[in-house]
Amino acid sequence: MLSMSLSEAYLAGRTGEPAADLEARLQAVCAAARQAWPALEIDERELVVALSRLDVALDPLDAGAVSELVVALGCARGDERALLAFDERWLRTIPALIAHMKLDQTLVDEVVQQTRTKLLVPRDVGAPLPLLAYAGHGKLAGLLKVTAVRAAISLLRKDRPGPRDEASDLAAEHDPELSFLKAAYRAAFREAFEKAVLTLEPRDKNLLKLHFLSKMTLEALAKMYGVHRATIVRQLASVREQLSSETRRQLGAKLQARPAEIDSIMDLVTSRFDVSVERMLRTMEEAPPHEGSSTKS
Repeated sequence: MLSMSLSEAYLAGRTGEPAADLEARLQAVCAAARQAWPALEIDERELVVALSRLDVALDPLDAGAVSELVVALGCARGDERALLAFDERWLRTIPALIAHMKLDQTLVDEVVQQTRTKLLVPRDVGAPLPLLAYAGHGKLAGLLKVTAVRAAISLLRKDRPGPRDEASDLAAEHDPELSFLKAAYRAAFREAFEKAVLTLEPRDKNLLKLHFLSKMTLEALAKMYGVHRATIVRQLASVREQLSSETRRQLGAKLQARPAEIDSIMDLVTSRFDVSVERMLRTMEEAPPHEGSSTKS
């Protein structure tokens, strides 16, 4: 029986991809992967199948995303060269990523080890490698920072337990991912959020306050504004999206971080975005205005 072509292997796990020149495009991707990682063994069909499972089209796929997949697939096979490549390309950057935390070397070494274990050790026997769930999106650098900072905070809490800062908590009390955001980026996120709120139209800002702070139901809002409930739902969704997008932009400008890193930070927020919106709005309402800030609504 003839072996399956690259395009057949790709389309077996994906629908909606234009078939024109697909084989040639996939061969070009594999050739670029071999050029990027000449020392690694690359199973082209394995790579193509992994590509077919990504939630992005083939053409916009960047070289960094393919590189991540190549190394992750090799790590999943236990390829020592792939494991070494992961260590050298990504893991070795962790000390620089957490340098702002000013940890001693023993803690830094432990953070590196915990991060490696989290990404390279399956959670259960027979389970897929955790790294495979993240590779292929061009965001491993951001993911590594998120994972490393969380590990560092966890270690610091064990060494120096103390009361939590509930008044400035941005998230649910028992959400460890968002507690990372509170500890590492609290001030920067608050500033970005406040600036984003100030860009909203008065009506949109008032709609958020009525819904999140005054706890008005969708039905009550619809009656108040004289529109259908579905209209209020769409309007709230639009305002939340605008707020999220502008907060992301402001945070990127503040931190001067790469888009992938900002995406990782924002992913933590948007997983509980309504909680973050409510708490930040309430904080803004209760706190005295910052010097030079506008207080108009």
